[in-house]
Amino acid sequence: MLLSAGNGGYCSVPEAIAVLHVDDDPDFAEFAASLLERQDDRLTVVRADSASDGQALLAERPVDCVVSDYDMPRLNGIEFLQAIREQYPDLPFILFTGKGSEEIASEAISAGVTDYLQKGSDVERYELLANRVMNAVAQNRAQQRALETTQRYETLFTHTTNAIASVELRNGAPIIQSVNPAFEATFVPPGAEVVGRNLARVITATDAQREQAERITRRAETGDVTTTEVTRQTVDGPRTFQL
Repeated sequence: MLLSAGNGGYCSVPEAIAVLHVDDDPDFAEFAASLLERQDDRLTVVRADSASDGQALLAERPVDCVVSDYDMPRLNGIEFLQAIREQYPDLPFILFTGKGSEEIASEAISAGVTDYLQKGSDVERYELLANRVMNAVAQNRAQQRALETTQRYETLFTHTTNAIASVELRNGAPIIQSVNPAFEATFVPPGAEVVGRNLARVITATDAQREQAERITRRAETGDVTTTEVTRQTVDGPRTFQL
């Protein structure tokens, strides 16, 4: 919950998904790409015949998910995954291999694989692969959007000239979790610590001010938020705010 002293949209739509498929068997890679693209119009597959070619393609163009074989010359699928994780720690990576074992699966998990799937020639196998790709990409995009939202919030919280306190309601009391620099400059005397204290006790000096602050908190708790003129106790004395 945020309380701000001052004058005081998200959507999800279908998006294209670029898949990099790395396999040293060009005939199989072409076959797999064709079947994968048939599963969903959003999927576009670009192929690479080796891990090094895959790395080069990643440097040249944006990719939403990597699908890689395990048994390849020079760099195998696990080594390729490890190289990818150094540069692209969050990029979805699915190991799609005909050489499966518990040891390989364990190594892949340790290296940060997103998913692991055995190769096959039946259509159902590629329906499953397409589903795994789309789920991995959707989850990654959601995480990236959440991170961007958090970063925007942190930037606003830090740089706004409005005094903001982040609070947690405990038994109806707004307990301060953090405050921004503007709040500190406005309400916090030098050397004082306000985190963990009741917000109403920090920003009020009289019983009337405190009762008004508690009424506003109760309304905010029920979602009844309106613009109100209030008097609060700042480091320079009483001051009127639009809350």
